[in-house]
Amino acid sequence: MAIVKTFSLKSNPFEHYTAENEPDISLYAVRPPYLSAITDRARALNSFILFGQRGAGKSATRLTVFKEDYSTEEKKPFLVNLTDFTDLIEKFKKGRLTERDIIYLVAYNVIEQMLGWISLLDDDKRKKIISQLSAKQRELIFALLKGFYLSKSEGERELTTENTLKLLDSAWFKRSQIWTSHRWESISKVIAAAINTLSKKTLDDNAIDISKPAEELLKSLTGESANAPRVLLSRLVDFSQSFGFSGICVLIDKLDETTVTTNSSEATAQLIFPLLSNIQLLEINNFSWIAFVWDAVQDHFNSKHRIRLDKIAHANISWNNDELKEMLDKRMSFFSNGKLKFEDILDVSGDKHKVVEQLIHISVKSPRELIKLCDIIFREHDANEFKGGINEQSLNSGIDKYCLDTIGTWYENDVLQQIYRLGKDNFVNKDVQKLFKISDQGARNKIKAWEDMQIVKKREPLQVMPVVNR
Repeated sequence: MAIVKTFSLKSNPFEHYTAENEPDISLYAVRPPYLSAITDRARALNSFILFGQRGAGKSATRLTVFKEDYSTEEKKPFLVNLTDFTDLIEKFKKGRLTERDIIYLVAYNVIEQMLGWISLLDDDKRKKIISQLSAKQRELIFALLKGFYLSKSEGERELTTENTLKLLDSAWFKRSQIWTSHRWESISKVIAAAINTLSKKTLDDNAIDISKPAEELLKSLTGESANAPRVLLSRLVDFSQSFGFSGICVLIDKLDETTVTTNSSEATAQLIFPLLSNIQLLEINNFSWIAFVWDAVQDHFNSKHRIRLDKIAHANISWNNDELKEMLDKRMSFFSNGKLKFEDILDVSGDKHKVVEQLIHISVKSPRELIKLCDIIFREHDANEFKGGINEQSLNSGIDKYCLDTIGTWYENDVLQQIYRLGKDNFVNKDVQKLFKISDQGARNKIKAWEDMQIVKKREPLQVMPVVNR
């Protein structure tokens, strides 16, 4: 890329649009005020919901929290990423999803990620930790492995384990970079050996059989009792504490990125509703949840799928221009080894500050959209083989291309065509009835679907206040 060579950058600062693809994001992520609060809550194992529009930086916040340095803590929490909800989709589509299904998925992720952590330790430390487990701890681990991990096929486990190891290595083990120095085959053998050791039916030292008590424990965790999900979460806490952690903090993200929720805020609310509606599941000692949720979902939590938000600490991400400008500058500084700010690469005649303000406005104050816009401007600049910094032609060409490309990724084409046919910035129910030749209720349903996608927004009616004679 010519612009990269011109300014001697490490690479394109705006090449990646998702935080997962940026291993060094914690080094240049902007730290808004709520980030410190969430990090403190993760350490203290207190639950929290962070609402934000798509592209507002929820995943970047999650990964920054996950990669925080907890080394000064005497006992640190075990942070678990829950971002894949594939196992829940079939039951969800049939309207049979329960909190039990969600907790079972959590159990799998806790166990898988703990095994990943164990496998990335050096041999001596791993052997020492495992050798110090008591009979009771071994019983619990045996039960959890059998009931919630080994119950899945090896092929299914392999699909998620590799990503788990990469994420763990970039956070807990970032100084040693263990993942980059080992082949996947060797890591998988270590995991298999750890599973084999942890799932033995006897303690070799004194030949104590742990299989029977483990089986009894497993029955209590998978039984039909209404308390079973709560008991399972408590046992997962015990599981984490067996390996020296203070408890578990589950980081929930990407609820709106499944096949059934991507275009529906209501479906996203329905997916997490069984968990968040059960306050008791959010009050387990030393077990906490931090959820990163699409802000459009919040309206559903206040209405049809009611969540007791008065009992769950929460906040909304909001970015101001100064923070977004700082984001651009920090990225540019990181990729130029501290030599440049964003405005330094602009070659325009007008006020550079106003140019940056314009880019922020066009990207609807969304960090991800701003990154995408800058990337397209970079590519347009190189495509035209311009020399030097970003000029006005590159800016205008990039902005046009961004707008045309983006609208089609935000909304489905048939929905966009319907809105274009209306031809109005403001409309009422009768306009929709007349244009589409449908009933009053049909128009209401169509408008509701548009609202759910956030392509339209209800305008509050003007309130006329009475004048009281004194």
